[in-house]
Parts: sequence; C-alpha cells; structure tokens
Amino acid sequence: MKEVSLSDRIYKYLLAWKQKNPEHFTSGDEIERLAQSVGFKASNSSRRCREMVEEGLLEAHYTDKGFVEYRATF
Repeated sequence: MKEVSLSDRIYKYLLAWKQKNPEHFTSGDEIERLAQSVGFKASNSSRRCREMVEEGLLEAHYTDKGFVEYRATF
C-alpha cells in the first residue's frame, strides 16, 4: 500500500476545513500538529505549505503578529 504524502494530507485537511469554514484560514501551528501526529517534522509541513502556495493550491495569510495561516484555493 502506498503511503499518503504529507502534501496530500495537508491539502485534504485544508479542503475539508474550507468546506466547513469557507472564509476562515487554518493556522500554521495546526498544520504542524497534523504533520507531527503522523510522524513528520513540523518544519517539513511548513515547507510543503510554502511549495503549495507557489503552486497556487494554497493561499497564505500573515497575521499582524507575524504568524502564517493557510487555506485551500479550490
């Protein structure tokens, strides 16, 4: 059985989140916890998110305090 990539896990999580909360973003901390819960490093999830922003799959929002939040674009 093929293991699901971290990028796919993050994207599926954010798609599900967007269906329930279409106007809201998910914090980068929440995505890091998701990654750690399945055995990945938190920094790895941040890197995957930045790559998906460059690909146009995710939208990034930076808060006034310098934190990043993400949501799926589709």
